[in-house]
Amino acid sequence: MKKLCSITMIAVSLFLFTNAIQAQTAKSNLDPIKLQQQLIGTWQSNTGKDTIEVWEVQKYGESFINNVSLVIKGKKSPFYIANISIDSKEGNVKGFNLNASGDYVTWIGSWFTEKKFSLNGVQNFNPQTVSGKVELLLETPTKMTFTKFNTDGKKTGEYIFNKVK
Repeated sequence: MKKLCSITMIAVSLFLFTNAIQAQTAKSNLDPIKLQQQLIGTWQSNTGKDTIEVWEVQKYGESFINNVSLVIKGKKSPFYIANISIDSKEGNVKGFNLNASGDYVTWIGSWFTEKKFSLNGVQNFNPQTVSGKVELLLETPTKMTFTKFNTDGKKTGEYIFNKVK
């Protein structure tokens, strides 16, 4: 009886261990390059009084560039440029934002569905140094909700972007 119990425990352990390994190595069917292409074009959002944020997203080889400007009282000024690439090794999206002020931000993100993208602002691409979170929700091909969160997960801003071309 003791031998049968031991064999059963080993068999159950191997079964559970094998399933756990399969769960950890399962890959998503989402194609981040294809999904990122949904953002190509010009997007605008009223982000404050007399202020419009404009995104001009274009493909750059297998990567993407987003030139972001602010239009304040009709005057357009550079805000930042986001260089965006797909990390095929890790299966995520990485970005380097160069601000017009001279400082920079790095981030790491992933597509969770065909319409939902989430990123963490991190220091020098170190995923352990999260400084905030952003979620993009593509509600339609021409409407996107951009939501910002602090490190505690509290919503700090929400903006509706509309595709204008």
